[in-house]
Amino acid sequence: MVLVLANDNNPCVASVTEMKLIISDKHMIRLTGIALISHTHTHTHTHTHTVSIRVNAYMMAGSLHFLLLSLCVLLEPVTEIGGLLLKPVLSGPSEAYVRSEVQFDCAVPGWSSPLTFELRKDAGDLIAAENNVKVTFTLQVTEGSEGEYYCRLTAGGQTSNSIHFQAVIPVIGAQLSSDPDPAIIYEGQKLVLRCLVRKGTHLSFTWYHNTQELDSSSELHRLSGDALTVDGATEMHAGIYSCTAQNQMTVNPRFSSSRNLLVTVKKHISVPSLSFTVFSNGSGLTANISCRSERGSAPVTFRLMLDGLELDVKREDSLESWFVLPVSVGLDLGVAQCEAQTETQQLLSDPVRLLVVSVGGAVRVTVTYLYDADGTVAAARLKCVPDRGTFPTFSWCLNHSSLPAEGAAHAVTHHGQILILTEVSAGFYGCRVRDSFNDSSVWVVSEDIFIQKTDLAATPIEVIALVFCGFLSIVIVLCSFFMFWSTKNRNNTCKHHSNQDVIQSEMITMDVPVADVSSEPQPVEMKTVIREFEA
Repeated sequence: MVLVLANDNNPCVASVTEMKLIISDKHMIRLTGIALISHTHTHTHTHTHTVSIRVNAYMMAGSLHFLLLSLCVLLEPVTEIGGLLLKPVLSGPSEAYVRSEVQFDCAVPGWSSPLTFELRKDAGDLIAAENNVKVTFTLQVTEGSEGEYYCRLTAGGQTSNSIHFQAVIPVIGAQLSSDPDPAIIYEGQKLVLRCLVRKGTHLSFTWYHNTQELDSSSELHRLSGDALTVDGATEMHAGIYSCTAQNQMTVNPRFSSSRNLLVTVKKHISVPSLSFTVFSNGSGLTANISCRSERGSAPVTFRLMLDGLELDVKREDSLESWFVLPVSVGLDLGVAQCEAQTETQQLLSDPVRLLVVSVGGAVRVTVTYLYDADGTVAAARLKCVPDRGTFPTFSWCLNHSSLPAEGAAHAVTHHGQILILTEVSAGFYGCRVRDSFNDSSVWVVSEDIFIQKTDLAATPIEVIALVFCGFLSIVIVLCSFFMFWSTKNRNNTCKHHSNQDVIQSEMITMDVPVADVSSEPQPVEMKTVIREFEA
């Protein structure tokens, strides 16, 4: 070993070529041939004096200069050699599944001599340390392995770049949950579905509705993390939902899919309507009362109330319920109402008086003609109107012969009350009425009415418009002349018109004949035809 000493006035240059001595984990010296070169510069020449002292291993204990030099080297760590800064570089994965193995490599680029490297995590926790030119640290991944990793040189404390490492737990056990539970809601209500997993971290979620993937948030729903939110449910939100949870891994991602979840969106029920029919049970009459909602979702609870008092309650899996109540002809039982109730609604029907009245009085037939584009009669609508009767049944006749309910040239609607003549054939038409709940009751017959196709002709709309415009023009001219004449003779005209009004009032009173009003009905009125004209 060669030791070179330098004086205080001359610079020293050390080159390490052969031998290495490790003193401790934190300090390292390299000694081989060390030369001290002393340079003396003058104006005329350069004087170089080199003193070399060869020291063998047996003389080191006695050399005071060598001991002092060794102590100085031990106390000063080597972090820069030949002007080069020793900066370590860490490489390794950024993610891995729990229970797998990962490797982190630490080295100083361009350096070929062994160094001591430390692998540290987060705030400086020491994971492992090893001495070599390039060090490989092998780790068993656990849930606590996630964090920020870097390596550090023992000599000098230089640190490397950092790697954020994610310890990923494989996903298993995906399942759907709903709020509310079960997933049965009404229109307008809020629905929240969540994709839950038994285990798994660093997850992404994919949603499906009726096997169609939901790409992103829209007006129908919002996607956020593991949740799908519907703020106001409609019929479109009903159906089968499922979700898939996936580990966010670049390589070998794992999946877990949930089971299907059926979401039911119920409709709000409409206001119920109450109606009743009467039938004979042999010993008397029974009212069959119907309480029905036109739209909505079952089940529905129906209540029958009479004069505000509850008579009966039924829960139905449909939108209609029936109640039975004994009745009598001419007996007023009071006002009936029905109430329809669901989890979110409670609606009351319009009141209906439970009173059964027999058919009686006169029966009239009214007719309405329907015209085609040419103004000729194309069809006729006949209606049978009795004076009274709660539950009438109707029968029609032509020329005193009964007409069937259906025919080639006619049809009966509205429980037989209306007869439609699709081909108007001339003849005498009439109807008869009796109680539907009593087959032995007497028919009440109307007067016959004569119908013929050429009975009337429709007035063209152009003629009506022309007459109206001419009349309006005459009225405007007369009004303009009257206003001009009134302005010219304002004072005298006012007095003259006052007297004239009195005279005219008296003349009108004297000229109007007294009508001969008879309280008895005139049979001739039954032959009057009510005709309605439609453009």
